[in-house]
Amino acid sequence: MLYLISQPINLSFKMIRLALADDEILFRNGLVRILEDYENFEVVYSTCCGDKLIEKIKTSPVQPDICLLDLRMKPMDGIETTKQLNKLSPDIKIIILTSYYSPSFVKYMVKLGVNAFLPKLTQPEELTLALETVYQKGIYLTNDFAEAIRSQSQQQQRPFFEIKEYLTKKEKEVLYWICHGLTNHEISEKIFRSVRTIEGHRQHILDKTGAKNTAGLVVYALMNNVINIDEEFLKKSMYYQL
Repeated sequence: MLYLISQPINLSFKMIRLALADDEILFRNGLVRILEDYENFEVVYSTCCGDKLIEKIKTSPVQPDICLLDLRMKPMDGIETTKQLNKLSPDIKIIILTSYYSPSFVKYMVKLGVNAFLPKLTQPEELTLALETVYQKGIYLTNDFAEAIRSQSQQQQRPFFEIKEYLTKKEKEVLYWICHGLTNHEISEKIFRSVRTIEGHRQHILDKTGAKNTAGLVVYALMNNVINIDEEFLKKSMYYQL
């Protein structure tokens, strides 16, 4: 699997709050038990479907950092739940539990703001790594996810994101370092600009590309040759391959 690795993950024992929505009760309960074995994860609530998850987020004083969503649950599936979450609380990160990686589906879900995709058969060690990486870096890129991006890039006739305005040279440079997993402060030191300037560049990049988060920016960069998934990610270790 691939994940942002240019900077080490250091959570300083930060408790990551999680919410689960899956209509398979045995899977959901098993996942809760696995996560409870790790001291830096707290499952604040788990539900059988998206509509109940949305209701809990609306009414609970405790908000999750990350939601893990089953794609095919009923009555509200993972797609509609993602839409509702983005309207309700766009800061919550989203991981979709699915083994379905068609290029058009990945494109659609990334545009909605999904941060990662994981198959339900993922091993606990990789699951916890994905959660920590999404929490800190905003994206976790599996081989299947990367291959879907590559395939979409090769066959697309329309842009992955509808570009409102092309990026400047400096914005492309900032985007390059965002894709390396650097923080605004770290980028400011790299290119000798203030943190506030970097924050402004980041917001302009989001506005111009239509991306909703770091995951969207990484995909945009891959699709538009700001970075190359073969050379940059694999050979230069921007991502780490397990």
